Amino acid sequence: MAERLTLFRQIDEDAAKKRLQRLGAKACEPAWVSLWAAALGLPNGTPGAWLLYAQEMRRALLLVGTELPAQPTTINTELRIESGLPPSPEVLNRLWLWERMATPRHWRIQVLDSAPTSIWLPCWLGYHRGRHHRLTVISGLSGEPLPMLKPIVLEGLQQAYWNEQVSTSSERRRKAV
Repeated sequence: MAERLTLFRQIDEDAAKKRLQRLGAKACEPAWVSLWAAALGLPNGTPGAWLLYAQEMRRALLLVGTELPAQPTTINTELRIESGLPPSPEVLNRLWLWERMATPRHWRIQVLDSAPTSIWLPCWLGYHRGRHHRLTVISGLSGEPLPMLKPIVLEGLQQAYWNEQVSTSSERRRKAV
């Protein structure tokens, strides 16, 4: 597999905290979500936008711009959430249909015939404790809420929790021996 692109985090921690507090969160942390990007453009082949998607998403994200705003650096110790293998062409077609219906002004652009690009999307996760725990996901690019990523993030957090439990349990057994 090709190297995964890392998109620039444009929202810093202070701005993310303020935005998440307005949305009801009491605590926040940075995270990265792996997604797939499909180039969108006119039939001449030049990308004008990118459809960001994963198998589990009901609605894709639309990122306008001719190039993905990627950075060459690698992700450090922040939370990384994998979304899996690239979705099938059928899933991409379904997501693109919904996006065209939601944004009819872009009706002339189409999915370009190229392989999907694997990316890390910067996000901020906001947590609120109360009668029910709540999770809010906002974009690290724009600060906008991304409810369509919530199922992927919840699954990734659950997997991280189970991996931590297995690691802790294995460490305890080694110390006992």
